[in-house]
Amino acid sequence: MEDTLILTSIFTILKKRAVLIIGLGFVGLVLMFGYTVAIVVPQYSSSTQLLVNRTTTELTGVEIGDVDKDIKMINTYKDIIKGPVILDLVRKDLAIPLTTDELSGKILIGTEENSQVFSLTVTDEDPYTAARIANKIAATFKNEIGKIMKVDNVTIISKAVPKNTPISPNLPMNAAVGLIVGLMLGMVITFLLELVDNTIRSNSYITEKVEWTILGNVFEMSVEEGEPEKEAKQPNLELIRANSKE
Repeated sequence: MEDTLILTSIFTILKKRAVLIIGLGFVGLVLMFGYTVAIVVPQYSSSTQLLVNRTTTELTGVEIGDVDKDIKMINTYKDIIKGPVILDLVRKDLAIPLTTDELSGKILIGTEENSQVFSLTVTDEDPYTAARIANKIAATFKNEIGKIMKVDNVTIISKAVPKNTPISPNLPMNAAVGLIVGLMLGMVITFLLELVDNTIRSNSYITEKVEWTILGNVFEMSVEEGEPEKEAKQPNLELIRANSKE
């Protein structure tokens, strides 16, 4: 019963300021929509795939353990790809105005469990730049890994191609977030206004909480009730004129 009364009170408070809550929700939606469309720069991604496997001449007599070694080697390859050994060469060849760390932040290496194939994805503001960087990193890694680890087990199986569909920002999701944040802000303001409102709304508060005795009630009078009779207020002009002549 007590929980029901609390929920009823909360619902009443929210209903009283529903216009404020809905208005702030709409403002949040519009602001986030405008921010996403006008300010956020779209990002594009492009991926290439590489295979970690021994060459045909090496496959003779290859055991399952060798395949497992290739799979585990991918984790090492991921660190090498995102390190300065590879990225410094890529930056120099493509004249990229980014630091090694900034370029590394654009790279995502994806792997599947027990798979010898991994993907190399690059994200950039320009889809063609993203594809060019991804292909350059893959080619540089394939050429340099033999010098670094004395192995020749990397093959590029698919090149990156530009994709003109941005992966971010997500306009519907951002708009929904703006709406939710606006509604939550409206509810917070509503409860704060309710907390600082000291208006006495019932006689029971005076008698039970303050323990004062009610001496009387003051009723609000309507405009019609408060207007005096017009006839009583109108002076007798004819009588005044007559008296003045005498």
